[in-house]
Parts: sequence; C-alpha cells; structure tokens
Amino acid sequence: MRIIKNIFFVLFLLVSLTYLFIVVSPKVFKNFYPFGIRTSIVLTGSMEPTLEIDDFVITKYPDDIKVDDIVSYKEETSKTETLHRIVKIDGDKIVTKGDANNTEDKPIDRSQITGIYIGRSKFLGKMISAVTSPVGFSITIILICIIMILPSRKHFFK
Repeated sequence: MRIIKNIFFVLFLLVSLTYLFIVVSPKVFKNFYPFGIRTSIVLTGSMEPTLEIDDFVITKYPDDIKVDDIVSYKEETSKTETLHRIVKIDGDKIVTKGDANNTEDKPIDRSQITGIYIGRSKFLGKMISAVTSPVGFSITIILICIIMILPSRKHFFK
C-alpha cells in the first residue's frame, strides 16, 4: 500500500506542477520562457486541420521568423494570444491567417510575436484541458487525496 500511496503522491505533484507551468506561469510571467519554451492549449478551430481544439502546443522564443511559420502573437486590443500562420512579411509588418479562415488577419508588428510553433500533442492537450478546468482540477485533487488517505485507514479494509 505504501508504494501505491507514493505513486499517487508523485501523480499529485505532477498534476500540480503541470497546472502551474501551463495555467499560472504564462499569466504571471508574461514573457517568461522556461527552458526557452512556452506551452498553451488551442481554444479555437481557426488552424484546423493543422491544429485542432484542445491540442497542447509548444512554442519557442521567436528568434527568426519567415513566411509559412506558425506563430503566436499578442493582439493589441485583447489580452489573448493568437496562433496563426504567417502569409506575408513586409519589413516589421506581418500578416497572418488561420488555415481554416477565409480572410487574412490585420497586419501586426514584429514585436507582437510571442513564439514560434515547434510541436503539439493531441492526447496531452485533451488531458490537460480536462484537468485544468476548475471542475476537473477539483475532482483530480479530491480523488488523489482520497486515494492517498484511504490506504492508511485500516478499518476500511477489514
């Protein structure tokens, strides 16, 4: 039973650290790239079929960009980040477009780009979306706590 308890404790730590890394760190450290990368979850279908809703996406610090790169950028009028493909570069002005969209986005400045897409995971994204939702996170924490406490209560297993 001690082994099971330790496994669930490690699982609890991993879920908590994942939550902090994915949900809290981008909000607290706006331009912080731990290990040179940032992560996010795709919220819309504007990049389908390349990227789907709930995909876990990894971006790196934007060193060099070119046409056809998928980049994340911060819109001036909102606090959200958008992940679209570059279709034109004209000096410091960049035009992007979602793969599933019919029209191009309005031009952005190079300084608005926050990352370049380097990879994704479908399964991890769906799992993280479920666990990091308020209800999913609460359920996960409660289940892990119950599983950690129950083996130490011998009267449950008589």
